[in-house]
Amino acid sequence: MRERHALGIDLGASQIKSGIVSELGKVRFKKTYPTPVALGPAKIVATLQELASDLIILSRRHGIEVWGIGIGSPGTVEFKSGKVLGASPNIPGWTKVNLKKTFQKFKLPVCAANDANLMALAELRLGAAKGHRNVVCFTVGTGIGGGIIIEGKLYQGAYHAAGELGHTSINFSGKSCRCGRIGCLEAYASVPAMLDTAQALISESGNRSLLGKYKSSLTLTQLFGALRLGDRIARQVINLEIEYLSSGLANLVNLLNPELLVAGGGLVEVSTSFLRKLEIRIKQKAFASATRNLRVSKAKLGNDAGFIGAALFCLESTKSK
Repeated sequence: MRERHALGIDLGASQIKSGIVSELGKVRFKKTYPTPVALGPAKIVATLQELASDLIILSRRHGIEVWGIGIGSPGTVEFKSGKVLGASPNIPGWTKVNLKKTFQKFKLPVCAANDANLMALAELRLGAAKGHRNVVCFTVGTGIGGGIIIEGKLYQGAYHAAGELGHTSINFSGKSCRCGRIGCLEAYASVPAMLDTAQALISESGNRSLLGKYKSSLTLTQLFGALRLGDRIARQVINLEIEYLSSGLANLVNLLNPELLVAGGGLVEVSTSFLRKLEIRIKQKAFASATRNLRVSKAKLGNDAGFIGAALFCLESTKSK
């Protein structure tokens, strides 16, 4: 029997990552497009359709039949209708977009879910979480997402809204989040929040930092580069990030008692030591009984995890049809 393939798409606030993936998780082709957030939802939909068309045509040229389309999107995504129901603060206007209708012209089954949930599914099947039964995956990038594995199965909650780690509050009277709530972890510990904190501290120091020359163009790579050179501001920013993130994750560890935390996203790609320090602080903040055998690991599938998970989700959801 021929191996089935699906198109997987991972919609992010900065990039749309996609690929043709086999049911065994092999990536045949992949493409990445910038997400045209500033141009609005209609342009994002058109970009998704263009990307899907390119990869489906490429697959057919190589004799690969595409059985369906899986897409991971920020926000709460209703499985049956394909609608984005919950807030997607980093993609304005995205709520109420119907992801199934977006791809209906291809006349293929379409399965949609939250992007971080699908990253967790990919890591469970093929990556760092393989062989484990109780896992929390989290991503730190433009936003902060989470995916929960309970007893070996992806847990999406009663209304497909589970895993919104970034919108758990760590300060009830704190910063406003783009989602409209107060004190969300994402408002403190996302990559943009980190870089904003760095800029504020640089200004307060009178630019007495290696980072002062970057001004508004500061990147994560530059921040961690300055840290390695002993820059005081860079160290302060990274330490704050560890405190914020470990607080949110310690709450989750006490609540769910996972055996493993799997970290993905842009932040963990630029530093090998960050996760070790994060693990130490989580274990200091959460109950000893909940962290006795807890480990924090880097996601194995990297930036491909989201679209691989989307493709596998589609293939598994349509297997008996």
